[in-house]
Amino acid sequence: MKYIISQLKRSVFLMVFVSTHVLANTDLLDMNIEKSQSNQDSSKQSQQKVDALYEQKREALYEMRGLNAEIEQLEVYNRQLREIIANQEKQIDSLNNQISEIEATQQGIMPLMERMLNGLEQFIQLDLPFLLNEREQRIATLRSLLLASDVTVSEKFRRVLEAYQIEIEYGRTIESYRETGLDGVTVDILRIGRNALFSLTLDQQYAKTFDRNDRKWVDLDDGYVRSIKQGVAIARKQATPSLLELPVQLSGGAKQ
Repeated sequence: MKYIISQLKRSVFLMVFVSTHVLANTDLLDMNIEKSQSNQDSSKQSQQKVDALYEQKREALYEMRGLNAEIEQLEVYNRQLREIIANQEKQIDSLNNQISEIEATQQGIMPLMERMLNGLEQFIQLDLPFLLNEREQRIATLRSLLLASDVTVSEKFRRVLEAYQIEIEYGRTIESYRETGLDGVTVDILRIGRNALFSLTLDQQYAKTFDRNDRKWVDLDDGYVRSIKQGVAIARKQATPSLLELPVQLSGGAKQ
């Protein structure tokens, strides 16, 4: 009986020991599992940090590449700007030189235009007295133009040259117009270049020519009336051009 009880106690002890050992191993397993889980979590966090760092590095690399590209573009742009500024400085220097030259030219061209007008005015006074009011008014207008502050020198010079061109054209054309003389008589005027100037009364009865030497109008024979009348029609494009028998005063004063 004692033996049986002893065996039972031993069995209970073994069971308690085994249970305790099992419980200890279970706790140790749980601890190992928790530690492993903790290690996994730590590894996962570490991997996440590594991934985050890699992503930051990759983004920083892209950003650096973008910045390098912008820097290269800025360097090219700055180089182009330097070239543009250098060209602009050259242009400014050139314009300053041109302005200085223009100012010097203006100082010489203004007196030149004044002399040109004086010469043109004197020429008109010595020329045949055709369209006298118109030509003298043109000179007066040009003199006022020379004093205008809102007109460029180039425009003034162009207008003076234009007046010269008009006077030149008078020597190449035939013209007829109507005017009233100092005596109050209205006549048709016939100008043939600068060679001759004639007048014919509206009733076509009396004809005159301007004498260069005496600077006055002189009567013509009735035989010239028909030719002057025909010349007036030709100048007005009312008749076809043809030969005219008219007296022409030569430079020496003789008539032909």
